[in-house]
Amino acid sequence: MSLCIIGQEKSETNIRILEEAKKAFGSVLFVPVEGIGIGLTDRFSITYRATDLFRFKAVLPRASRRYYSYLYQLLSLFPGETYMPIKPISFLLSEERFFLLTVLRKRGVDTLNLHMYSSTKAAEKLAEESRYPLMIRTPDKKTGVLVKNEKEAKSVMDALTHLQKHILVEDVVKDIVSLYVADPYILAAAKKKTKETDVVFGKGELKNFKPSIEIEQMALDAARAIDTQIARVDISLSDSPKVVNIELNPDLVTPSRATGVNIPERVIKAITENYESHKKKPLLMKFFEDARSVVKDVLGSKQLI
Repeated sequence: MSLCIIGQEKSETNIRILEEAKKAFGSVLFVPVEGIGIGLTDRFSITYRATDLFRFKAVLPRASRRYYSYLYQLLSLFPGETYMPIKPISFLLSEERFFLLTVLRKRGVDTLNLHMYSSTKAAEKLAEESRYPLMIRTPDKKTGVLVKNEKEAKSVMDALTHLQKHILVEDVVKDIVSLYVADPYILAAAKKKTKETDVVFGKGELKNFKPSIEIEQMALDAARAIDTQIARVDISLSDSPKVVNIELNPDLVTPSRATGVNIPERVIKAITENYESHKKKPLLMKFFEDARSVVKDVLGSKQLI
């Protein structure tokens, strides 16, 4: 069995994953995403130095959000029989958070209420009629600003409009739990304790958490909705559970310490199990699954525009 890990850097999490992968796979190579070359000549080629990456039977991509569009294009060139726990389409759907939550809503997963506008004028009615407080941020900046009334909201919106930035307005999250998914398993769950006003993206301390069956199923449904077997699914516990974000490249070391679960080890265990199941599928079945996936992506994109 051979595994190629496409990563951005040898972070502590990536080193741990690499160590665990070497125990389970006969051949493992960590490839920095910046060092990959793609060729479109008489045939497709994906190489790292002198290594043909097409020779690997399994590929685990791990890179930050700024590489998501690139990973979609890169991974889509691999043969259909290559096993990927995170599919190419997963990166395309997760690149922008508003679109991500839109996809989840379309596919029956409850999400945080979120609005997007291109100017203060477009958001004026919402600012006048909303129940405060609200969180305002831009699509390309994680940290949000908490506003407590209409005046504060319009002030922040005016600043973003002046900078020609889109405006995201969302409900304030008070409690958040992160579930670490390796389909079909929930590996661990951690609740964030923070003094930050932006609970979703603010820094905080993780504590072990025992989620309900309902929350576990929501996390699995959310991951499956964007066609990934590996993910961190963040769920708001305010009022009824709602998905607020999905991370395809999360830190796994800090939550391992908080929960007492060796998450990298269990991620690799799930990958090897799913890889074995993938190998046993008849080639014809894989062909129809790939064709159905492409059709679903095309039709789904048309529905979501």
